[in-house]
Amino acid sequence: MKRIKVLQDSCIPPSQLSLIFQTRTVWRDLATWIRAYLASKHGGLGDKEAIREKLDELMLRSTNIFSLVFGEEFANEYIDLSTNFLNLLDALVDAQISGDVDAINEYTRQIYENSDQIAAFLARVNPYWQENKWKDLLYQFNDRTIEQSNTFLNQQFRENINLFDRILNLTSTIGDYYSQGILDYLTFSGR
Repeated sequence: MKRIKVLQDSCIPPSQLSLIFQTRTVWRDLATWIRAYLASKHGGLGDKEAIREKLDELMLRSTNIFSLVFGEEFANEYIDLSTNFLNLLDALVDAQISGDVDAINEYTRQIYENSDQIAAFLARVNPYWQENKWKDLLYQFNDRTIEQSNTFLNQQFRENINLFDRILNLTSTIGDYYSQGILDYLTFSGR
């Protein structure tokens, strides 16, 4: 009840509400553009370089928001970790396409290691985020994204559609957790 009382006494400026909304939607945008990128890599659909540029722009937009809340120093680490995820995913897809099992296993391991680093980083930056919760969410995202790549590779298009729907549902959960953590940080840290 104490927390509710504190919230009733606070006012969230419209600019912060907009920021919170943007942090929530970035996860859905990420899943959508990753899917487009996977389709371009596996099936030659679309302009692979233009889609990767769009992914990089999305990471930059997300980092700019992160910087507004947590500062530039943390934002630099955030962009490095996020870009590393995209680069590892790109390398994993290339390994899948070429059938290099050893590379697939190594890049998969590195993707999960990167998620561990992201989870630890986010928990360190914001006391309203828990490392184990982030690991769980990021591992689910990794699992489904890698599985999505496999469905493209194996031309399992019906399964791909069902999987993309599950990814979008997951991004809503991730977006809620991410934005709630930022809202709590802004509300209770005095920023």
